[in-house]
Amino acid sequence: MTLSDYDTAQAVAQAKTGDCDAFSMLYETFSADLYRFAFYMLGTREDAQDAVQDAVLQAYTHIGSLKKDAAFKSWFFKILSNCCKAKLIRASRQGGVLPLEDFSDLAPDERAAEFFSSLELRDAIYRLSEEDRTVVLFSVIGGYKSHEIAKILQLPPSTVRSKLSRSLEKLKRFLADAPKSVQALNTE
Repeated sequence: MTLSDYDTAQAVAQAKTGDCDAFSMLYETFSADLYRFAFYMLGTREDAQDAVQDAVLQAYTHIGSLKKDAAFKSWFFKILSNCCKAKLIRASRQGGVLPLEDFSDLAPDERAAEFFSSLELRDAIYRLSEEDRTVVLFSVIGGYKSHEIAKILQLPPSTVRSKLSRSLEKLKRFLADAPKSVQALNTE
């Protein structure tokens, strides 16, 4: 079940009073996007599930601190982004990187399925810096506009637009030697 904007605001207000059912409805509404975002950031189902679980716990525990009910989705994604970053930091401190899995079954629509099913593209995304990858994923997976991403990441909107543009250009360069089918997807 997905909630309309009005229902979401109403559910947030109820969740802030401790209503578990309202919070569950909110989570259910955004769970697929949250998981998809974590999966693309971290590369494995297990790590994505852990990050989402951590984010849900933090969001539920701290929902009373949410100042603007209408900002719930971006607030939740910010928490998830921080959970993903913490996992990436822990992995790098342990001397490794998180392994990658197949992304094809998690795409939000058919075009994204084609876009992310390419091994070359997946590898190219992971060649981006963490911040650049985050901006791209917020745009592609979260469907956020630059001013919304700017609020989440606490960056100026112009910086987000520049990072997104540069990141997409980097992806094109990374994919320059990729098979023709991947190049065709990249230029559509």
